[in-house]
Amino acid sequence: MVIVRRFIYTFLVSMIPAIEIKVGIPFGIVLGLRPIIAYIAGLSGTTLVVIALAFLGQWFFDLCRKKGWIMRFINWTDRLAEKHATQLNRFGTLAVFVWTAVPVPGMGTWTGSIIAVAIRMKRKWIILSVVCGNIISGIIMVFIGDGVASVMRSNIPFFNNLLTY
Repeated sequence: MVIVRRFIYTFLVSMIPAIEIKVGIPFGIVLGLRPIIAYIAGLSGTTLVVIALAFLGQWFFDLCRKKGWIMRFINWTDRLAEKHATQLNRFGTLAVFVWTAVPVPGMGTWTGSIIAVAIRMKRKWIILSVVCGNIISGIIMVFIGDGVASVMRSNIPFFNNLLTY
């Protein structure tokens, strides 16, 4: 039962914008999950976000156009997509993949999905490119998170107490 709770915590943390899988996996490992379980929980949380943004993102952009909300941003993305249409059609999926594969805050699921929606990628390519990028980012974070967790467990008594929760 404790492992299920830790899995859910890791899943939920991985859904938070800007920190996503980059913090979710180390968080799960520090909580005491095995790295592969933390990876699955983190990847599951971010995948749910990708699917939601892929299906709701274009609807939101269209609603903003209709209501006149954040038009400066909408017009800017439209101009950018129009200006670079050839390159985006050729490299858009790869660019979104690389963007999400780099495990740096701000470059991940949320921004990758929003960029893909803004340049009008098809849903299946949004999901494929962002999830594949997250798979790579998650693997990197498993190695980093496992190292960070071992250092924290050995040097910070607070985390040893947290694991008994």
